[in-house]
Parts: sequence; C-alpha cells; structure tokens
Amino acid sequence: MAVDCTSKGMYESLSWCPGQTSQPGIRNKVYFIPKSWITKWPKLPDIDDADSMASLATYEGDFTLAADKKWQSIALLTTKSSITADTQGEKPSPTFLNKATLYHSGTDEEASGFCRQANVDELIFLCQQRNGKFRVVGSEAYDPSVTISQTSGEGETGTAGTTLTAQCTDICPSPFYTGKIETEDGEISGADGSAILPGG
Repeated sequence: MAVDCTSKGMYESLSWCPGQTSQPGIRNKVYFIPKSWITKWPKLPDIDDADSMASLATYEGDFTLAADKKWQSIALLTTKSSITADTQGEKPSPTFLNKATLYHSGTDEEASGFCRQANVDELIFLCQQRNGKFRVVGSEAYDPSVTISQTSGEGETGTAGTTLTAQCTDICPSPFYTGKIETEDGEISGADGSAILPGG
C-alpha cells in the first residue's frame, strides 16, 4: 500500500510593516504551577489540521487545575528577564529547547524556601510578553526543569537577587496560551492579561 507523503503544511507569508515595533522583554510578573497540579492540558493543533500559521503556535482550550489549586506569581526585574527558544536535535526528530531566565530581587527566607522546592520539582511557567500575550515554558510530554542561582551582591553597588532558569523541550517555540489563568487574585485571560469577570 502506497504511503501519501504529500505535505499539507500551513505556510503563509511573514510580513512586517515599516514603523511597526516588536517590544523586547517580558512583563514584571510570571505565573508558575507545579506540573502535578495540572489535571488537563490544552492542546496544540497538528500541522495538517491547523487553519493558520498562528494557530500552529497557540494552545486550544484551558489548563484544568486540581481542586483549590491556583497559578502562583513571582515578581520579576524585567531588565534581566527573558524567554528564548532554540532548535535542538536532528532530523527526523528535531525539537525546541524553550528557556525562561527569570530574575527575582529577593534573597530572603521566602525566596530561598521557593528555591528549595523548585530545585527538586517540575514547574510550568506562563510568561507575559510586553504586548500582553502569554507564552508557556513547559510541556505535558517533556520534563521541565529549573536551575537556580542566588547572590547577595558585592560591595555597595552590587545587585542581590535570585535567578531562575526554567527550561523544557517542546515541539513549538514557547507556545501561546489564550485560555483562562486561575490566579489567587481571580481569573485572567492568557490573550492579554485582562480580568475575566464571573460568568464571562
């Protein structure tokens, strides 16, 4: 029986307008949750099933969390925080290594207690771009990890803080998430960070 290898890839032109700006960096709050608190994941469409290039990089559906669990937040220093994605592996099995470098100014008991747990756990992160859109560093299929460094700073002008480097293999560069984010302060939209009102 012959195999149909016809590609149905969803390629479209990539345009860019003069005067258009791509704002660098991420916003000053990142959300995280232990992977074990997630009971159901949203899905990325298959390449052959997508209706646009944008949809290939956007989760469909919402994260479902265990009872009484919420996304927690970390305040960041935006000038030292970023997300990146790099191709890894070789054909026919290349993937992306998605990475978030997250700089928190605290080094006291709370920050150190977080580090003790995160060092041995699997955490999923939602990072908000400057334009309000959220991206996921973490995967249902692959194992996430966090490496941590902490410094008191030096002398009178050094910078104290805690640096978290979250990374995870995925099939897409840090997928976009437009579903609801259940936080301690209420539900917000992954599309732009706006509040989701009850019944909305």
